[in-house]
Amino acid sequence: MWPVRRRLFAKRHTGAGPRLSPLRGGAILAATAIGLLALSHAYPSETAAVRQMLTGPTDTVLGVLRTPVEPARGLVERLSDTMDLLGEVRRLRAENEELRGWQWRAAELERQLAELTAIANRVPEAGISFLTMRIRARSVAPFGRSVLIDAGGEAGLLPGQAVVNGEGVIGFVSEVGSAHARVRLLADAASRVTVKIGRNAVLATAVGEDRHLLTLADVAPPFDVADGDEVTTAGIEGGPPGGLRVGRVVRSSRGLAIRPHADPARADFVSVLLSPLATPTPLTTASTGPGFTLEPSRARSFDREPGPGSAPR
Repeated sequence: MWPVRRRLFAKRHTGAGPRLSPLRGGAILAATAIGLLALSHAYPSETAAVRQMLTGPTDTVLGVLRTPVEPARGLVERLSDTMDLLGEVRRLRAENEELRGWQWRAAELERQLAELTAIANRVPEAGISFLTMRIRARSVAPFGRSVLIDAGGEAGLLPGQAVVNGEGVIGFVSEVGSAHARVRLLADAASRVTVKIGRNAVLATAVGEDRHLLTLADVAPPFDVADGDEVTTAGIEGGPPGGLRVGRVVRSSRGLAIRPHADPARADFVSVLLSPLATPTPLTTASTGPGFTLEPSRARSFDREPGPGSAPR
């Protein structure tokens, strides 16, 4: 038995013929390539003719071989797109589940807030209505910075009302006519507004000085003001509502200052906050130019030196 197995084993390994080692195959391919290069340099015209003669049949053969492969390649691309879509669907499902969880938490918090409000018998806050209108004209005076808006006393505007856009406070109504009003910008030299700075709610006065920055004045203790602190209106009695975004504390050549969030030069529309505590005053008009009339007092409340809770100048 052992001699028979030995003979079968020998036939199994010797019947396949001589094997070509990878090193020997690489040497043969390299020699063939070198030979073809030598022939192309020795006989360039004949080599070009042979290449041109073989190009047509080779392209035809490659095209025939490529035809059955094209559907498979398209299938692979569609399969890859499908896998990407499945991954996107899984991600969207996870986000949807997370949003549903947040929605449930928000509904639960609203329910708890309603219960606590009912238990505490809390007085509801009075809402603040607003009017939105277009800026009609801009002042070009070197020291007085203001804009003219398309609403006046007939629409309920009063001196001292805050004027905002989507970025923050633009300024305050300073002069009111029947159909137009003038808004004194924060950067105006006569502008004054009491603000609250940072987490410690430091009270100070933002004073208009130049086109880009507001000066800090009358900073109240504990004087804890740092670069980057957020600045909002303080909500002092007689002034604008509290919590309106004014700007951010920055360092300048003269110390700390406020850079306003809102840029009046880029604003086309503004909103005037109609304070529910404001009491309208009768308007007696005096002509100041075509299509614009003002109160004769010209908002005298802004000519007085502002106290800590007075309206901005």
